[in-house]
Amino acid sequence: MANIKPTRTELLKTKKRIKLAQKGYKLLKQKRDVLIMQFFGILKEIKEIRLRMSDKLGLAHSSLYNAIALEGSLDIERLSLGLAQDVQVDFMSESVMGVDIPKLSNLNISYEWPGYYDQSVELDNAIVKYRKLFPDLVRLAEKQLVLKKMAEEIQKTKRRVNSLEYLTIPSLKSVGRAISFRLEELERENFSRLKVIKAGKEAEA
Repeated sequence: MANIKPTRTELLKTKKRIKLAQKGYKLLKQKRDVLIMQFFGILKEIKEIRLRMSDKLGLAHSSLYNAIALEGSLDIERLSLGLAQDVQVDFMSESVMGVDIPKLSNLNISYEWPGYYDQSVELDNAIVKYRKLFPDLVRLAEKQLVLKKMAEEIQKTKRRVNSLEYLTIPSLKSVGRAISFRLEELERENFSRLKVIKAGKEAEA
């Protein structure tokens, strides 16, 4: 208050700042609420993907362990280097409530592969099972990245909402009240002074 002049102009400016802060607070609260709703929607999708993958992933792991027992881990590691062929994954970015999030735009994978001479059936089964799981794995990674982005933005928005609600708006209102109080004091002082002057003139007359 020390640096603020108790004038009607300053009071009007303060009232405008309060309205602007309240408008910002309302918009940020709406943004926070929408983000929270979307956060729980994405969390539900993640749970559904994980549930859908659970049994399939267990079967794929089982086939891989059997293949390792038959062929050895070194041969399978060398073979795995060439398994990325016929796989295409593309991402794009989209804005949700001002938050840039990754979005899967293209996913192509061939579930068949040529293999090599004298491979085991278990290895072939494992590769096919993992390839069929790949789209869900990519979608799961996408959703988890989105969830992380959403969580960060929710925390940031919450801090801004709290700052406006508990610091900025109360502070501005306090300044407004102080200016109003000082203006009322000045008005009473002027009124009293005018009464004294008027009384003096009447006495002289």
